[in-house]
Amino acid sequence: MIQQNSSLSASNEKNHPSRNLLIRFILGGTTLIVSISAYFSYQATRNMMLKDLRQSAFLEVQRGSAEIEEWLHVRQVEVQTLANTSTVRSLNWSVAEPYLKAEVKRINDEFFFFQIAMPDGSFSNTKVGRANKNIQDRDYFQKAIAGKSNISDPFISRSTGIPLIAIATPISSNSASSSLPIGVFQGNVRVDHIAEVVNSLQYGTNSYAFALNSQGQAIVHPNSALMSTVEKPAPSLLKISDRNLNAIAQQMVNKKQGIELMEIDGTQKYVAYLPLTQANWSVALVIPRQNIESRLQFLDLIALIVGGLTVTMITVLWQVQAFEQGELKKSKAAADTANHAKSEFLANMSHELRTPLNGILGCAQILLRSSALPKQEQYHVNIIEQCGSHLLTLINDILDLSKIEAKKLELHPDDVHLPSFLQGIVEICHIRAKQKGISFVYKPAINLPTGIHVDVKRLRQILLNLLGNAIKFTDQGQVTFSIEVIDQPPSDDQTVKHYLRCTVEDTGIGITPAELSKIFLPFEQVGEKKRQAEGTGLGLAITRQLIQMMGSDIHVQSQIGQGSSFWFELEIPEAIDWVQSAMTASEKQIIGFEGSPYTILMVDDRWENRTVITNLLQPLGFNVVEASNGKEGLEIAIALKPDLIITDLLMPEMDGFELIKNLRHTPEIKDILIIVSSASVFESDKYRSLQAGGNAFLTKPIQVDELLHQLEKYLNLVWIYKQSQPDGEKTREAITTNSQFTPPSPQILQEIVTLASKGNFNAILKWADQLEETDTTFAPFANELRQLARQFDEDLILSFLTKYAVKTV
Repeated sequence: MIQQNSSLSASNEKNHPSRNLLIRFILGGTTLIVSISAYFSYQATRNMMLKDLRQSAFLEVQRGSAEIEEWLHVRQVEVQTLANTSTVRSLNWSVAEPYLKAEVKRINDEFFFFQIAMPDGSFSNTKVGRANKNIQDRDYFQKAIAGKSNISDPFISRSTGIPLIAIATPISSNSASSSLPIGVFQGNVRVDHIAEVVNSLQYGTNSYAFALNSQGQAIVHPNSALMSTVEKPAPSLLKISDRNLNAIAQQMVNKKQGIELMEIDGTQKYVAYLPLTQANWSVALVIPRQNIESRLQFLDLIALIVGGLTVTMITVLWQVQAFEQGELKKSKAAADTANHAKSEFLANMSHELRTPLNGILGCAQILLRSSALPKQEQYHVNIIEQCGSHLLTLINDILDLSKIEAKKLELHPDDVHLPSFLQGIVEICHIRAKQKGISFVYKPAINLPTGIHVDVKRLRQILLNLLGNAIKFTDQGQVTFSIEVIDQPPSDDQTVKHYLRCTVEDTGIGITPAELSKIFLPFEQVGEKKRQAEGTGLGLAITRQLIQMMGSDIHVQSQIGQGSSFWFELEIPEAIDWVQSAMTASEKQIIGFEGSPYTILMVDDRWENRTVITNLLQPLGFNVVEASNGKEGLEIAIALKPDLIITDLLMPEMDGFELIKNLRHTPEIKDILIIVSSASVFESDKYRSLQAGGNAFLTKPIQVDELLHQLEKYLNLVWIYKQSQPDGEKTREAITTNSQFTPPSPQILQEIVTLASKGNFNAILKWADQLEETDTTFAPFANELRQLARQFDEDLILSFLTKYAVKTV
């Protein structure tokens, strides 16, 4: 009568090769995908680290350049300050000489000497006094006498004969009527100080630095033969045979900056270069490639190890699978182990399935809450939401089996109004039975308790699985669902308990004795192949284990061609104060809350998950701030101090567990409210997150009502609801709803029934429009027909049409 399940250890060994091949394909493919992802992650990480290392090398050049710039700037300020003193402006060397010599000593001999030059080029300095030579041809003198302060390239001093650098500035006239300089004042410094700073630049062994002037000539270089002065210019790097150095020199002369990898002297080297602003020079640092990239060797080693492990893992995987395939034929225990491993694998894979499903269902719920969405589009979005919910149900079926086998599924009992709960199940099954043309009989006991305390979700799952199988495998006759109170066992406490028996009988195809022994085994289907294809093959395996978790077991009797009977008995506590509001869902729509806005921080590495929460909560008046990982979330939390944080668990850089731990150990935000939202199905993850300091746990895909309930609970919110319709409109709507529809003729009804049986909803919509245009009395009937057709529910349309077809015949 049913599609059934069996374990991977099962008796039909013909399926083992294909199953093992599928497992190998899944695991091997997963390993390959992970390996490819790891490779690209490694490349991205390596590039980022190399970028940081290159920047670190460039910072060494910046440090040296900044030191030279600062030193030159201070000297230039000192020269300009002295040039503006009355002593220097007097151009009286007998007066200026003792003053300037004292200044040389005061400035700690940073200057080799100070010098005053007349407009004709004659000069006096603190080293030789009045000189009989002339500097009118010097470039720095010409710029200064023209009114421009400047710093010269190295030159051979005509008074001392040693290499110096001149810091020259014009001497202004005391007279307001003349703006022309009356002379040039200069402070001469040794090249040695500049060379000392440049030569101090290092980045590992065999690295060296040099400085070029505006002609591409080296003013400082480890090779003294390349050092240039005005009198003895060295070869310009712009003209030497090494093309790479030519290119770097050209960049330096053009005042560019950067770091480049190139071949110099037959080896790969990095060259970092940076221009100065105080002088017309540029500084460069040459670094052997290994000095920078050697720091990546550890990462490269890890990548090599991971690559080797991946190859090894794939090889071992195939070998292990081949070995297990042979062992499966000999040992049922080995097959059970493989079955458990499969369940664990499915549980882990479900996280990846539920994460995108969270985005689908979340966005669908957002759109359904939007008042701006046209009614026709609302129907389409509703279909997306229904299909997503169905997919979530299928995923949950697989998860239920894996969680039961792993002993991780827990029951969550709640108070429920039993008659309305059972009636809801009966209405679903009645429609399915009517579609197949069979009868569905419901026999409730007259003494059923009004309220019971039970896991409603699991009891509904059990009953729908049994009734659904019965209807599917019954082609003629009827399916009967009966529930009776057997006894009220004695209780030690005040709680009254009821002993209920649920029975599902059918007149279907029946089950053979051989099949009866394995109908409750997982991953094994019995019956006709056509009927097997209609389900997932998990129904009865889950049903039996859920009943066993409730402290009972399921029983079955069946005869081929006559039908089957399934029953189970449960001891269930009575619920006296059951919640009336649980019987019907609230029709009120939340549009905001009272009071000032609350700030909520959403931490999740998946943009779609963050978008769902943001688009759900912002329209209600919340300020939602997003963070893509735990580290970023912690920084934002410390800065903003939000009212509540919603965080994922699995994230890069800092996962949810570590984020919660850091939040609870940060004094200023240690009491912040935290809701953990994860697609993880493991109870251990939920327990760990709450133990770490989370206040609540929401399973993805997030349900809007549950999220709003948690926010209401922890933020003490008072919701603002959308105003209901005026009483007059409600009355008119009630009259329209409750009034008797006027149906068309039986011939038209029969034609529409035929279209519904074929699933031709477009044609039904056209009939609805045509009826409304033909006669306004058909408008209520046409409108109802139109709404049902837009839901694409064949059963509802047939039920609606059949009722009026019977009345009109």
